[in-house]
Amino acid sequence: MTGLIREYIPGTKITEPGAYANMPMSVYHGQPTEGPSISSSGLRTIFNQSLAHYWDTSPLNPDREETKDSEAMILGRAAHHLLLGEADFNKFFVLRPEEAPDGRAWNGNNLSCKRWLAEREIEGLTVLKPEQLEYIKGMSKTLAAEPPIRGGILNGMVELSLFWQDPETGIWLKSRPDAVPNDNDAADLKCVSDVSDDGISRALGERGYHQQAGLVNEAMQMVFGRPLENFFLVYVEQKRPNCVRIDAVDPNEIAAGHAENHAALRLFKRALDTGYWPGPKNLQGDGGFIRRTKWSREQAERRIAMIEQDLAA
Repeated sequence: MTGLIREYIPGTKITEPGAYANMPMSVYHGQPTEGPSISSSGLRTIFNQSLAHYWDTSPLNPDREETKDSEAMILGRAAHHLLLGEADFNKFFVLRPEEAPDGRAWNGNNLSCKRWLAEREIEGLTVLKPEQLEYIKGMSKTLAAEPPIRGGILNGMVELSLFWQDPETGIWLKSRPDAVPNDNDAADLKCVSDVSDDGISRALGERGYHQQAGLVNEAMQMVFGRPLENFFLVYVEQKRPNCVRIDAVDPNEIAAGHAENHAALRLFKRALDTGYWPGPKNLQGDGGFIRRTKWSREQAERRIAMIEQDLAA
């Protein structure tokens, strides 16, 4: 597989499909290809929300809304970096000190603390709170105790960015798996708050992990010429007791994710061609009829029945 991997050359655009090593995350999340490109997160936003929601923060949009990472996003990114063995952690993250630069206890309203945070932002460093590092240590401990983890389920090549062009639309697609597998199974690490059956099923639908699995499967076929047999999701709770759960995504869900990705991709292509990025629409178009949810209608019917019963008494 190593023969299929190219080294990313800083400052250049991707013009050939393939796997590229050592591409900075900031470059990957921008527009690194010679034409417009889109990743799993973009396709999921289009499919589950709308073109307008995607365009509002898209790197293609010169008037985009700049977003700030939430604490959960920062924790997840740092955990991935450490738990998957990516290099140069100190180039991207810095631990917030317990004391303020002026010697007092850390306080976000302290001017010396604000100045320290501003300096780290200029340096391009993401600040981790001490408790976040403790969360990562807890996750690392419980993950290491799991037999599938010790057996290498998360092993593979990290920091690989995969690029290919969709044959139908010509749009560049991109995928950056946690670890590109050396066999036909892939796994993705998810730092979550709930590993119960309901929590996992809810996350699969709400976060579109099946769409992510569908795109990774497509990437492996298009770039390496081999489909996946299994796509495992490795869940670990962010906070104590840091429970771990490992599930394979149902092949039917992966197939559905592939279909959803390409429906979103066709919408993306049309929007690029027309310059029109609309929000959610009624199936009948503007001016179509709207209805309450089935639950709301049933509640109203039950209420009417109760009122009529009360009036007849």
